[in-house]
Amino acid sequence: MRRLTRPMVAMAAAVLVLTACGPGGPGSTADPATIGSDNHRAMDEDEHGDMVMPGVGEPADAADADRTIDLTTLDTMAYDPATITVEAGETITFSVTNTGEAVHEFILGDQAMQDEHAEEMADMGSGMVHDEPNTLTLPPGETKELTWRFGDAGTVIYACHQPGHYQAGMRGEITVG
Repeated sequence: MRRLTRPMVAMAAAVLVLTACGPGGPGSTADPATIGSDNHRAMDEDEHGDMVMPGVGEPADAADADRTIDLTTLDTMAYDPATITVEAGETITFSVTNTGEAVHEFILGDQAMQDEHAEEMADMGSGMVHDEPNTLTLPPGETKELTWRFGDAGTVIYACHQPGHYQAGMRGEITVG
């Protein structure tokens, strides 16, 4: 049996609250798939209860990684490298280092998810801490790892949603072949 992770528990609690109190509650005609505008909507669970973003991929174990890609977050509102190429189905461990003096993030998602998240963060201001399987928050000087199994061929975006960073162009592109 699989152990529930904090993100899964938090999502379940949010669904219960939205179902009981918000749009989509008793008597509502709202479509539950359209309630809310956060990046949870872009994630699903597979048959094992693991989080998946259709087309983008899913979290994976570091032991299953085909390779490691080193990335650096820069206070110039950029990533090094700014573009990456992977194969569909490939499992990558991203080792992300923040060499700057500002807090940065590494968030994987499609363009729609990144744009929605940017709008949410603009409304929330600073201090938001993410606890999602597709996200790293990096204080200055820290290195963290995220392992991801890529889905279908296409484009996956990695971005920083600290206030003003995404708007300043802090994003990169992964071509999934």
